[in-house]
Amino acid sequence: MGVPPPHEPTGKRTTQHGTPAEAEAHEALEERSVRRATASLVLAILALASMVITAPLAMFAMLATYPSNGPSEMPWVTPLVFFSLPLLFAIPSLVLAIHVINRPPESSPDRPSAAAALCIAGLVIALALGPARDLLGHL
Repeated sequence: MGVPPPHEPTGKRTTQHGTPAEAEAHEALEERSVRRATASLVLAILALASMVITAPLAMFAMLATYPSNGPSEMPWVTPLVFFSLPLLFAIPSLVLAIHVINRPPESSPDRPSAAAALCIAGLVIALALGPARDLLGHL
């Protein structure tokens, strides 16, 4: 009946971006940015969840590398086993989140999820850097 659909504002596509082709390109870029932010959040959550998987493996590594008396000859094995899988998820999550946050439109809908992913992945990486920094003094 001549009424535009509710998801498309009238006249906004051509006046804001010039031509309809530019508007379509902008929408594709927005959709890709939303997908990157979502992927970043999923990877950050997987990084936290993977710590549950690697914790028992790190306990076995600790039992295998620490003697009953005296210091361990390989203190780096336990943190390596514990943070190996979480860092495989956290580093790409951090890269995607930083890429989404650095995009120009500050009011885009993908920024809150990218910020949450940035916080979670940053926490995992900060947790991994603690033992790494501590072990540098013992090498």
